[in-house]
Amino acid sequence: MSFSKQIKQSLRRRLSRLHRDGPALLGFLFHGIFEDEQEIRKGHVDAQQGITTRHMQQFIEHFLQAGYRFLSPEQGLDVLCSDQKWICITFDDGYANNLRMLPLLEQYDIPATFYITTGNVEEQQCFWWDVVYRERHRQGVKKPLISREQKMLKEKHHQDILGYLRREFGAGCLQPWSDTDRPMTIGELQEFARHPLVHIGNHTRDHYLLDRYSQAEVEKQILRAQQDLENWLGRAPGGIAYPNGNYSSTTLDAARNTGLQYGLSLDKHKTALPLEGKPSSLFALGRFTLWGRDDIDAQCEITRSDIPL
Repeated sequence: MSFSKQIKQSLRRRLSRLHRDGPALLGFLFHGIFEDEQEIRKGHVDAQQGITTRHMQQFIEHFLQAGYRFLSPEQGLDVLCSDQKWICITFDDGYANNLRMLPLLEQYDIPATFYITTGNVEEQQCFWWDVVYRERHRQGVKKPLISREQKMLKEKHHQDILGYLRREFGAGCLQPWSDTDRPMTIGELQEFARHPLVHIGNHTRDHYLLDRYSQAEVEKQILRAQQDLENWLGRAPGGIAYPNGNYSSTTLDAARNTGLQYGLSLDKHKTALPLEGKPSSLFALGRFTLWGRDDIDAQCEITRSDIPL
């Protein structure tokens, strides 16, 4: 962390202690969970936040000691009318490495919600951003240039992204390299979902960035994932985590039209409670991200602030 960033984080941490822990729902987004830094250095995936099991344990213990209660939105939204402080752990995409969370959930007796991109699970294909990362990493390309290429691809239609990958890296580029980069199998997901501390949500069929598509395309992406999950698990989820956090008014309308009850964004804010009289807020619930390269406790303290970041 740069010196200027350290100063900024220190100031925000001190400010958070002045006014924090009011009644709210505090959401956190994770993607992969790694055994250790050595697994990250293999370069099989874009590690994104770089969260290891050690980081996750530190995060959980921080909020338990601060008196927060853990929940999943899939357990019901009645808590949003309460005046307590709640926290939800969410994982996006459906990586097989998410199965490592189960011992931690059992150890602390807390739930978590896993939002699944069903097309990758069914086809057993890597996520496209990981393909870009690992192939360019293998070529020795620096991270800033890889990130620029990923950002460029986010502007494209999903099928155009897949075509680009195959032209650049070959027909078999979506094949997983290891347990680190692959999605769960349908069987793994079914067994995982049977655990009482595990809850499953919608992350679309193909990870479309939903603010880039028509309402009809968005509804199709949501409904196909709903149908997949109902076929595999015997029930459809109540909520969605928007891929990449992207949403628009069209996205929110589509989520409502498909019968969902809530949506998770990446807007960095707490949801103040009680939420009575604000039904539209249910489809733009905020979430924070943590970074393994930075002090976990400091980041947790900052997110507890009742003063908007």
